[in-house]
Amino acid sequence: MRDNPCEACEKFGCHGECENYILQMIEHDAERDAFDRLFKEIPKFNYVLNEKINAIFGTDLEVAKDSTLAQSETTEFETFIYSKNANGNTNLFEIKRAVKEREIFGEGYLFYDGTNVYSLRKNEISAYKEIETDPIIDNILYYTVGVVDVPKKLIFPTEGFIKQDSGYIISPDNMIKMKSDSYVLNSNLKELQILLEMNKKIYESTTKRDYGDIFLFTNAPQKNVVSAVAKRTKDAINNAVKKMREHIAKLIKRNKVEDSNIVVLDETYKSVTQVKPVTLVKDYQFIWEDKDDIITSVFNFPMLLSGLGDDAGNVSKEELLKEARANTLTPIKDEVAHSLTSLAKKLFGDEYYLRFQDYNEVNADYDEENKENKEQQ
Repeated sequence: MRDNPCEACEKFGCHGECENYILQMIEHDAERDAFDRLFKEIPKFNYVLNEKINAIFGTDLEVAKDSTLAQSETTEFETFIYSKNANGNTNLFEIKRAVKEREIFGEGYLFYDGTNVYSLRKNEISAYKEIETDPIIDNILYYTVGVVDVPKKLIFPTEGFIKQDSGYIISPDNMIKMKSDSYVLNSNLKELQILLEMNKKIYESTTKRDYGDIFLFTNAPQKNVVSAVAKRTKDAINNAVKKMREHIAKLIKRNKVEDSNIVVLDETYKSVTQVKPVTLVKDYQFIWEDKDDIITSVFNFPMLLSGLGDDAGNVSKEELLKEARANTLTPIKDEVAHSLTSLAKKLFGDEYYLRFQDYNEVNADYDEENKENKEQQ
């Protein structure tokens, strides 16, 4: 606990959460729809997320045994991932959705019903431990989804889950948990909030014409100065001068002068003073230029692999591409494949596992052409 109270909220236990509403959303278990709306307002958030998922699944999953490709099982697995579940989604779609949950919230789940898989969010699942007071070992006895009535003596049938009217009781063997300690909501959320606020400021300035504050001074003595933005001023006096405003507005429009912020004042007001915004939209340029670096750092995914930045379109940066794959993408792909390996074990046996195929280097033809030219020289 800090020695001095927070300057903003005066709470001793606050570490800046009061000024970071993304942290507040996490701590107060905000609805998932609220997060989805928030992410849609952050520049390139969903773009980088989709690029990362596409990069992970850029090469196909294959089934292996004893470090050797199992061709027939791989062919069967390809049929499985493109099969559709009861919701009409392919198993590959559900797998990708679970990986997206993992990348944003740190955990993603897949429920296997013996035929297909279904992605589940962390907030849709309740896990029950064998020993609730155990501080180290999470020995999960079962998961529940929805509203269920758990019997005192729980025995799972062969399929590994119990379906009730309003929910499911699921065996741990039928639940695939995908977890990571490197995810968006465990990153620099202050940078993410700055990016969000900057985007809102640019939107306000470019679509609503940021006039700043307008101060109205009246003839009659007033204790407080009236301050309002143009639109609020127009709304506040709308009833008092409605007919006059409409008449003048029509005259202005006849003269082909279009303005969405026409404010008409009566004789009560003697003067109007406009104060421009302290921070202009151009002042955000230095952040706007770094937005790609900020959003990719939040996803822990290099700009080069996201198709962003100066190096992304430069084919001569092959070594950078290889390094980015080796240091970032390959470990992620291995981790995802390892998490999904339980599917291979369920489908084909305990001796099988999943892995991603190797990369096909994008500059292979370029290198081969250079090699031929050098040999000719």
